[in-house]
Amino acid sequence: MMQKLMLSTMLLSSLALAGPKTHPAKWDAMDPEERAEKQEEHARQARMMLLMSVAEALELNEAQALKLSDKLKAVDEKRRPVREAMRQAMRDVKAAADGDAAALTTLDQNVQKVLEGRVQMAQLDKELYATLSEGQPPQKKAKLALVLAKVGDELRRLRGNKGRQHRQ
Repeated sequence: MMQKLMLSTMLLSSLALAGPKTHPAKWDAMDPEERAEKQEEHARQARMMLLMSVAEALELNEAQALKLSDKLKAVDEKRRPVREAMRQAMRDVKAAADGDAAALTTLDQNVQKVLEGRVQMAQLDKELYATLSEGQPPQKKAKLALVLAKVGDELRRLRGNKGRQHRQ
């Protein structure tokens, strides 16, 4: 029952993530609240994808999956400000690349913010692995590491495709 629920949820989440992408002009013109809602929805879908993948790899029951969900949400709350700071810094770098004089004056600072954000995200990834692998036997730790890498790659691929579509 749990595996069927997990599979159907994962399929629905992946369909939602693979759905139509917002056109760049629409995204830029979007109300900031609406943009924030869409970003939150994407984060929720990513968290659900990760939850289902980890729960399946670690063979968790429903109660354990609920606890896992709480842990993932806590980590996501730590990631959110880092992700937003990186997003803003990248918008400023893009503006500098497009010739915005004001953005050019802060280019080095914004590049540094992005690089520091990547380091912080890597540290949060380590924290996530340590939290989730605690008390697990070596084989399940290995499965967890593979799942985290696979889901991370999939989410980056999806974001990367979205980004390429926005730039075209």
